[in-house]
Amino acid sequence: MAHQRRANGKKIPERVHKQRRRERAMQLAFVVLSIAVAIGVYSVVSAAVDRFGWRVDLTEGRIFQITDTTTSILEELDQDVTITYCNSRADADTNIAEVLERYAAASDHVTVEYVDLTANPSFAQTYAQRGVTLSDDGVLVTCGETLRFISWSELYEISTYASADGGQQYQLTGLRAETQLTSAIVDVTTAGTTGVAFVAGHSEDVPQALEDLVRNSNYETSRVVLGVDEIDEDVKTLVIAGAKRDLSERELEILDAFMAAGGNLMVFRDPTVESLPNLDGYLQEWGLTVEDRIVLEPSQQMDSPLNIIPLFGVSMINTYFSEQSTYLVMPESRQISISQVNGCLTNEVLRSTSSSYGKDFQEMDSLERAADDASGPFTVAATSERTYEAEGESRTQYVFLAACTGMYQPSYLETDSLGNADFVLQVLSYMNDHSVALNIPTKDLSASDISISWASTVAFAAVFVVVLPLGLLAVGVAVFLKRRHS
Repeated sequence: MAHQRRANGKKIPERVHKQRRRERAMQLAFVVLSIAVAIGVYSVVSAAVDRFGWRVDLTEGRIFQITDTTTSILEELDQDVTITYCNSRADADTNIAEVLERYAAASDHVTVEYVDLTANPSFAQTYAQRGVTLSDDGVLVTCGETLRFISWSELYEISTYASADGGQQYQLTGLRAETQLTSAIVDVTTAGTTGVAFVAGHSEDVPQALEDLVRNSNYETSRVVLGVDEIDEDVKTLVIAGAKRDLSERELEILDAFMAAGGNLMVFRDPTVESLPNLDGYLQEWGLTVEDRIVLEPSQQMDSPLNIIPLFGVSMINTYFSEQSTYLVMPESRQISISQVNGCLTNEVLRSTSSSYGKDFQEMDSLERAADDASGPFTVAATSERTYEAEGESRTQYVFLAACTGMYQPSYLETDSLGNADFVLQVLSYMNDHSVALNIPTKDLSASDISISWASTVAFAAVFVVVLPLGLLAVGVAVFLKRRHS
């Protein structure tokens, strides 16, 4: 024991001190190196996120993730586009700023800038001289001298309501930034605009959702009363949607003159209107006849035999749908007969199945199939085309007909799982040789609550408040005792 005490009382050798200092230095160097590596990795990842758009959208419904339509347009972009957000980066709307960063990351031709209008009044004045009024939190999209300004309110879907004290309140229910931005980019990078005019004056049924769909796909939309309003020279297609009163002889002359000049016609015939002699007669001149027969489906339908799910015919309009897993719904549709007359080439676009049956519209008193009902398949949408000479070259004009107005109602156009909106745009694209058909849905901002039962709450509390802390404490005690006895 005495020898042990004397041994313990000896001075620790200098080499032991040096070894311990080296170990401490190595430990310190390891810590510093670890921190440096962590900072380096973070910097590289951050730069990659900014450069390549490596962002994870964890929001409900992925409201910031851009669609394949936008991605395709940005990948094919060959002109430089500048998107200017009218506010400072620090004060920018975080939703819009996130969307803009994704646009910049998706294409080298897209540049995003932030300009505070208060701090830079000359910027707003420059565009005011060109007739464009900029406003805070709006977005200016420019390509060369071509521009389009989108106000903040246009970037959102907004619902208004009256508060308890009677005041007017608003709520943001949807994000429309991608819809507006992509449409603006196509607009400023495309030479000229194609006009689509909706005919009015016959109690037509043109919901705002249909007009918005067409306008957001980079068409210039308008409404025209034949014989009263001049048809703008940029209008290439007239749309007659759900007319409940017939066209007059004078209106037919104007329509015929428009078609003679190479225009296109898109008709959604109201199936509940018994007869429109002038309009129906004009369509027959193009080989398209609306029959007095309602088409019903026993199985390929949605909720009712009247809501048929048609098959796609052999038409260039349907090329898009051959690559997509989608279907259409046509509520209350009449049969269409096609024939080749007056040099027109008619084609079936949509048809019912061979199991379908047809009932006389005037005598239909039941949806059940009767022994004397006609058997399908029936044509429910068709086109007629005719060639004409213009500026020394041969061109083609089109008439599209569907005896159904339910297919473009908001409930069908705004349902992402249905192809009704895409179909309308594909028809317009085919008729106008329009290469871009935009159907970008509004992103829902109404977050739903997560329901957690009392049992689940207790379980979560037990795991995170009791089990995990006790487990960590037990591990710490075990490590301490192990080191003490070693």
